Order: sequence, then C-alpha cells, then structure tokens
Amino acid sequence: MKTAVVTGGNSGIGFETARELARRGWRVIITGRDAAKLRAAAEAIGPAAYVQVADFASFADVRGLGAALDNEPRIDVLLNNVGVALSRQQQSRDGNDMMLQVNHLSSFLLTSLLLDKLKANAPARIVNVSSRMHRNARDFGFDDFQFTRSYSVAKAYSRTKLYNVLFTRELARRLAEFGVTANALHPGMIQTEIGKDGDLRGIAGLVWPLLQRWNGRPIEEASRMPVHLATASELEGVTGKYFTTGRAAEPSRLAQDDAAAKRLWEMSERLVFADQ
Repeated sequence: MKTAVVTGGNSGIGFETARELARRGWRVIITGRDAAKLRAAAEAIGPAAYVQVADFASFADVRGLGAALDNEPRIDVLLNNVGVALSRQQQSRDGNDMMLQVNHLSSFLLTSLLLDKLKANAPARIVNVSSRMHRNARDFGFDDFQFTRSYSVAKAYSRTKLYNVLFTRELARRLAEFGVTANALHPGMIQTEIGKDGDLRGIAGLVWPLLQRWNGRPIEEASRMPVHLATASELEGVTGKYFTTGRAAEPSRLAQDDAAAKRLWEMSERLVFADQ
C-alpha cells in the first residue's frame, strides 16, 4: 500500500487531498498542530488515516516529525501543504518571521529530513502547494528575508509562495538522478479556512473571505490538483514544474531564476540547520 504524508491535513486542501487518496487505497499520514482536530479529521477520512502532531512554528517539532516519519516502512508522496496568512507580523519560537517559517522554512526542513527515505522508495514524489499569488512578489526579498524593514500580509504571503516555487525548482535539480520528482501547484481559488486559521484583520480580513465566496470553488474540489500531481501516471518522471488549472504552466519570471533558487536553498539551509 502506498503512503502519502500530507502536512496541514486536518482541514482544507490537505484534508480533502488525504481523504481522496484514502478513497483510492492509499495510506495517509496527516500532520497538524492540534491533536484533537487531527483525530477528528482521521476519523472522518477512515482507517487508512494516521496522525502525527507537529507545529510548523517550531523546528524542534518538525525535527521530531521527521524522526517519526523516518521510521515509516515507506513514503511515496510528501505533500507540503501547510500554510498561514497573518495580518499582524509574528515571530516563531525559533525567532523567524512566522509566515516565512510556516510557509517555507519548516517545509524545507521536513523535506530535507525525509530525502533519504524518499530516495529509498523511488520513484517517489514531492508536491509543494504554492499559489498564483507568487506572481505578486516584486522581488526576492533576500535583503529583508525576515520582513524586518517592511511587512504586510500580501507581501509576506506572495513572497513565501514565490519561495515555494523556487524551492521546488532547486529541489528538482538536486533530485534529478534519484528517481524523486518535485513539482509545485496553484490549487485554484478554494474556499478554505486559511484566513480564519491566521489572524486576518482590517481590509484583508474583509476582502479575502469575499473573494473566496465570490470566486472560490467548493472545498470538495480542493483535492483535484494535488491528487493529480501525486498519482497521475503521465507525470511519472516530470519534475521542476509549476501546475495550475490542471496543466503545467509558466510561473512568474522571478520563479524561473535558477541563481535565486540556489541562493534561497543556501539561506534556508543556514537557518534551519543553524544549531547543528
């Protein structure tokens, strides 16, 4: 039986994806920070669902998650789905900007910890949930990586979603010879709880829910793109791509910069492995 790890699997896109994979006969491991919500989600998914509690605001939690998952007999797909949107800037337990850590750094860390496991189970796949909002990033922001000089929810969300695509690009390059693919996706405008899970306030708190209500697809459709990237036979060996509306598409100009992708990897590596 194939196994998928779905981060942020207790609600929204992660939950719907885990449930659809379970329906197709997969074993799914869902992660989240709230044990009660995870147990409820696993019960709704069925007996093929297992839970691992980890708060992506803590590198220690992510390392514990990586160690637990390393004991799994196999991992065929890692779906990096967890994400937040925060109007008010916050710091993680590790002293990083919260959106930077939850939306990028912790997924970078977990993926790094699981690379040997994924290689051992090749062919395997890594699927990173990004967003078309990555196109709104005006620069790489490497000189203000922690949003110390300037912060807004739109800037931080767009830039961290850009990092998801750049991370995918460099990851695919590094895994080219190991039978593990890495692709990113925009799931479409989905009526999720991301704004409610964060602390969206003011204009963002008003506009985001309205956009989802007017333009968003039902949450039941949320699994379509992630499941396609995780399972489609025609995507065997396809790597380093960005998918939207059911097909590969060209991401933003910034997201195609190989030098920036390499620099992001090196900066991220220094932060997540700083104490080692």
